[in-house]
Amino acid sequence: MTVALDVARYRDPSWYERERATVWSDEWLMFCAESEVATTGAYVSADMAGFPLVVARRPDGGLVAFVNVCPHRAGPILWPGEGTTGNLVCRYHGWAFDWRGELVSARDFGDSADLCPDSRSLRLIDVDTWSGMVFVRLSPAGPSLEHSLGGLPAVVARHSVDRFRFVRRMTRTLACNWKTYVDNYLEGYHVQLIHPSLSRALDMRTYRVSVPEDGYCHHTCDTTEGSPSGGAWLFRYPNLALNIYADGMNVERIIPVDVDTTRVVYDYYSTSDDPTLIDGMLEMSNVVLDEDQRMCEQVQRGIDSGSYRPGPLSDKHEIAVAWFQDRLRNEVR
Repeated sequence: MTVALDVARYRDPSWYERERATVWSDEWLMFCAESEVATTGAYVSADMAGFPLVVARRPDGGLVAFVNVCPHRAGPILWPGEGTTGNLVCRYHGWAFDWRGELVSARDFGDSADLCPDSRSLRLIDVDTWSGMVFVRLSPAGPSLEHSLGGLPAVVARHSVDRFRFVRRMTRTLACNWKTYVDNYLEGYHVQLIHPSLSRALDMRTYRVSVPEDGYCHHTCDTTEGSPSGGAWLFRYPNLALNIYADGMNVERIIPVDVDTTRVVYDYYSTSDDPTLIDGMLEMSNVVLDEDQRMCEQVQRGIDSGSYRPGPLSDKHEIAVAWFQDRLRNEVR
């Protein structure tokens, strides 16, 4: 029988730093929506597991991604948030870089010809897109995004998600480790106990979780008669969740802030422009999210109390949790 991860991995800052150096550096991470960087100069600047990153649309139409740290004295090239820029100039001392990340001018610095190579360019990182989402990867080595997605695009294509339009964004900050939130997402074992409204909408006898061997897991469940809640729930390691329904979709971007704080960005998509229907969708979603947040934060308090020892995982209900935790065991040592 599989036993859950050791508690140190949920509360020890040194483990979190190991995860930053492996999981959050080596994997393709969902960073923003492609629509946010659709026009020339449009950018998104945000932290991902403590790494300050930027994705921007170059003048030639392509995307560029880089670590938002000037090689001079670590100033920001672009302030956090979204906007449009015509150039890349450090906000601290005015060093300017071209769209390839190379130094153009070290403002009033003196002879910049003698600068070492590491002081002459921004740290560019890999960037690619899929299904309207922008992914980044800090490590220069590894498989392409297309290869790493495995069979996920084929599963998503069956739901014709291109018919959905973005309608709303919501962000939550949870007082728990990012893995506590993911563990909760990966099983339906808890649904009947903490999600009464969702449980009434789903035929829990049909709840199934499958874990293909290419980086994602797949939840499905039939609805009760007349309910709009059925569909597919997909998690792509390590930070993307897609919740697809008949008339809409919710895209979750899971972002560690520190060892015991997690930010989740929820982007909502719908086939309808009716504000009443959209508000109803968000209201129903918020009920479930409130219930999940309350439980995840309570679980984290239980872990941090020092009174918990890792328990067994169910071979019937928690196979995706076991898959996720085994992957972490193999990647982070």
